[in-house]
Amino acid sequence: MDRRASKTAYFLNRALGYLALIGRNVRLPESGGVWILVADAVHAPWEVADLLSASYPGIDAQRLPFIALLTDFDVEEFEREMQASGRPAAATPASEETLVSEETLASEEAEDGDQTPPIPEPATR
Repeated sequence: MDRRASKTAYFLNRALGYLALIGRNVRLPESGGVWILVADAVHAPWEVADLLSASYPGIDAQRLPFIALLTDFDVEEFEREMQASGRPAAATPASEETLVSEETLASEEAEDGDQTPPIPEPATR
């Protein structure tokens, strides 16, 4: 089952090192990492980068590549580009059961020497 953005917002994928503006009901890219909602779409990309830099100094947010994925076609093109560049992408669809928790990622990164704190997923009510 495809995961889709519940609203138009900025998402961060630390494994790929991308900041993306993803449109409402657009499929999240199947990739080597988890897409985390980090800001509403009312901000400009550089404002979101400033927010990420202030919140997570271990992330060089000013150098993160930015992409706008406003349609499912945009997502397909992005996945093709990731595959062509040899970056981890779209091998198998991610399901809720196969997604790795942020805590697991944080502990694995700490073992690899990356001391960047995990970015928490937004709370839902």
